[in-house]
Amino acid sequence: MSLLLGSLALIGIVVLIVLLSAGAIAMIARSRSKHGTSGSLSSAALEIQSLLEPEKKRVVETMRVASEAEDEDAIDGKK
Repeated sequence: MSLLLGSLALIGIVVLIVLLSAGAIAMIARSRSKHGTSGSLSSAALEIQSLLEPEKKRVVETMRVASEAEDEDAIDGKK
């Protein structure tokens, strides 16, 4: 009888650990989607640099157009 209860308790603990791990992974994924990426940081750095060096402005504009096109594609894909 105590072997059965011990086994059930051990299984319950393992299930609890798995559920907590899955919840933590889901929260990390949700948090990551809310924050910017390193790509957005590099884009911001290029925009600041374009203010100081006018020839960089064309690179920033090209990146912005590409980013907007990707955003539109993502929005169209969700609908």
